[in-house]
Amino acid sequence: MRKMMAVGLVAASLGLASCGAKASPDQTVSSLGASPDLQLHFTGTVSGPGTAKAQSALNALSIDMNYSNPTGAALSQSNGTANAEIIVNTGTQPLADVRVIDSNVYVLINVSAVTNIPGVNLPATEVTSLQLLLGGRWFEFPKSLLDTLAPTPSATAEAQSVKDAAAARAIFDELSNLISTTNYTTLPNGGYSQTGTLLSVANAVLPTIESLSGRQIPTTLLKGTYTLTVTGSGSAATAGSIAITGPSSVTGDGNASVGLTVSVAHASDSIDAPTGATVITQSLLQGLISQAG
Repeated sequence: MRKMMAVGLVAASLGLASCGAKASPDQTVSSLGASPDLQLHFTGTVSGPGTAKAQSALNALSIDMNYSNPTGAALSQSNGTANAEIIVNTGTQPLADVRVIDSNVYVLINVSAVTNIPGVNLPATEVTSLQLLLGGRWFEFPKSLLDTLAPTPSATAEAQSVKDAAAARAIFDELSNLISTTNYTTLPNGGYSQTGTLLSVANAVLPTIESLSGRQIPTTLLKGTYTLTVTGSGSAATAGSIAITGPSSVTGDGNASVGLTVSVAHASDSIDAPTGATVITQSLLQGLISQAG
């Protein structure tokens, strides 16, 4: 879970960059981890032929990712011990709230909030039953339980994990170099906007991808563009967005766009373990799965 949140943090930073002579995701990561607390708020958009239903659903969804170093030092100095939280919102209601604190995982699910998502048509009886079973209650998955559920990594799996981490870093560096060397437009209120081709992105990461796959991958037919936009205060990123536009895969006629927007804040906001959480044991977990089924 902690690794998943760390990956989400790094992925979010790819859509941002700090202001300066060159755009650099590395600078952005430094900016995001310079304070003890970090709050990221994500929203998505989609437009083009055949995307009306998807946009309607995205209008109701947003995600918050929050991080806090309990020592009060910068997040970059937390060495993986920062508390983390992911909240999936539907409208103004949280659908799910997941917290990771001292390697324990806390989960709150509000099943009724799923009805706020257009196109999701669950029978009212099922929603009511699940809400009675799970809704509005915090569940704690202690580290001791999670350790028993996670398979013991083999030497091969650990070696693959190291290889995957190196590949992810290589791709990050390749994208960082692409962003740094692509022209951009400075915005009046700080920040910049940059547009490039998807072909340039593919070519940038192609060496690493081909080394992983062991074969050549053709990219000449790849069409479309990306646009990065970022605002900042001094050297710190405060918001950003990435939009990708290309031929519509839904209708095959015209272009479609998909976008992700993130706002950044560093408010003092600690992430605490909820009180009164139901501690999950193996027997209780099996019972909940059985009842939910």
